[in-house]
Amino acid sequence: MQKMDDDSEAVSEWKKLKKTLTVNKPLIPLKLTMLLYYGASSLYLPYLTLQMQQVGLNIQEIAIIYSVLPFVTCIMPPLAGMLADKFNRYKLVLILSVSLAVLFHTLLLHVDARISPENSPVRNVTEIPASVYCGRTGAVLRLGNESCSTSTTEKWLGYWTPSECQPVACTNYQHMRMRVCSPSGNCTQITNKSTSKLEVELVLETFLTDTKGISGECTARILGLRTDQTPLPSALLCNCLIQCPLTLMKSSTPNQEPIDDALSDEMKETDRLKHNRGFWMYFVLRILASSSLATSFSMLDATAITMVKKNDGDLGKQRLFGVIGQAVFAMVAGILLDWTVELQGDPDYSILFYIADGLCVLVVLLVSRLDVDVERLESGNLMSGAKRLIRLIDVDFFMLMMLLLGTCWGFLESFLFVFLMELKANSYLLGMTVTLGCVIGVPFLYISDMIVRKIGSVNVFVIAFLIYCIRFFGYSLIWDPWLCLPFEALEAVTVHMMAVASSMYCAAAAPPGLLATLNGAVGSIHYSFGRGLGSFIGGILMSNYGTRNTFQIFGTAAGFCGLTYFILHRFYLVKIERLRLRRKSERIAEVIASGVEPEDEPEEEEFIIPPDNLLGRRKSCF
Repeated sequence: MQKMDDDSEAVSEWKKLKKTLTVNKPLIPLKLTMLLYYGASSLYLPYLTLQMQQVGLNIQEIAIIYSVLPFVTCIMPPLAGMLADKFNRYKLVLILSVSLAVLFHTLLLHVDARISPENSPVRNVTEIPASVYCGRTGAVLRLGNESCSTSTTEKWLGYWTPSECQPVACTNYQHMRMRVCSPSGNCTQITNKSTSKLEVELVLETFLTDTKGISGECTARILGLRTDQTPLPSALLCNCLIQCPLTLMKSSTPNQEPIDDALSDEMKETDRLKHNRGFWMYFVLRILASSSLATSFSMLDATAITMVKKNDGDLGKQRLFGVIGQAVFAMVAGILLDWTVELQGDPDYSILFYIADGLCVLVVLLVSRLDVDVERLESGNLMSGAKRLIRLIDVDFFMLMMLLLGTCWGFLESFLFVFLMELKANSYLLGMTVTLGCVIGVPFLYISDMIVRKIGSVNVFVIAFLIYCIRFFGYSLIWDPWLCLPFEALEAVTVHMMAVASSMYCAAAAPPGLLATLNGAVGSIHYSFGRGLGSFIGGILMSNYGTRNTFQIFGTAAGFCGLTYFILHRFYLVKIERLRLRRKSERIAEVIASGVEPEDEPEEEEFIIPPDNLLGRRKSCF
């Protein structure tokens, strides 16, 4: 008897191994779709900010767009999912959303908010390198060999980057403190780790010096400094002697008005209207493009879940091809941009957009050939089905956890590179962090379905919170930017495996005909609303408590959320899930025993993927 059991176990293990190594042919078109679509997205998303600057938008306008974008784009995916569930047209909605994403992203290339060169206020401006020396009593500016008149007071425009400042007579870099103090005594702290350019208006008292035989060296006392944060001329003070490189802008046209007066005089009304029109056109098109792209992601995910269930496949293996597509086409994008720089001196992002458009055309052709069987909504009423879904308390808590996980992800996406730049990280390291996350994610995605079924989707969410806690505290304790790589490797759990667990949870929790609705809502809450919330909260905390303290605050919150969800599910939510499953089983047993199906059957939740395949929905113990 024992031998027969051993033989059956051996056969079972062999079947599992054979299934793992066998190519699931019906899912090959889905794999190609994932590969091409995620590859196309890697050509759009990373370069949109740079393309915004290329069409003429300034930093303030880019910040406005990014502050509104996450909250607006979270509306369209759930609505599209509801329409797809209502009419059972997953493929049609997916094709429309991909086509609209191509259309709107291509239209972004044709928006022009640039000021014409002949009317540019800085067309005859020469940049002069200078150095600011700041101390406890004030600051002076040295222009090197630039000549200047003796004892004159002038207004200049300039810009400088606080992170480039270096201590001259300070004990170390961390003890540097810079402040801008108004005549009334109100002082504004300047973060010496900021990597953004700070535009300033300077009132200089210049005088000619001739020391050590160097004739013509121009030195100026900074009588007043004005920024957008300090509208009144203020004094620049430092707690120790600090040297900062600064670039002045000087008119190269003889007898031209001072630059600060010419800025408003030379900007023509037509250019101002053109710029404003270009900004609003880009703003509207960008919202439509990002909404269509987000809808495409959620609908492709819902389509993949349906096909995986029908063909007995693994969702993680389909997502694996998406990660491969991102890694391959991201590398191709870098090569193409370097090639355009060699040819014309500036990167041409339109090439990447047109290649992405071509990939999306292939995606549409592949999607039209996919075999997608959608389960119909039992009641026929979409709103009543959505209300049933909202009444599931465990699903409500799941949505809340997706929001909190999205907040953690959004904070890292927005401020991790800022923190690494403060640590003097180079561009090569920043690119390596993205590549490392993709490389580590590939083997995790290959076995992700097995892991999720083994420990449960809920436990994957708990582990994701705890990993976020480790990552946040790890980042806050490093001083060498290269030490971020071990924590970036953990992205395989917090991003890739968590996404697979989320999709499988949606497949198990969604009643028939509501998969796209639930999946779209989860995607919007996590990737749009959660990301925006993380950026918003992170920005406020960083401005008040600093970068490292903010990372530790997020780490503490992530650990607390993970432990709370674990305890709550273990002692409360699991009972609700078991009760619902028990009622369903008893109802099915009564129908089988009687042989007659009841006329007025009470509404009970059905599942696309049986809950037995997702242990995390029935128990929370490891």
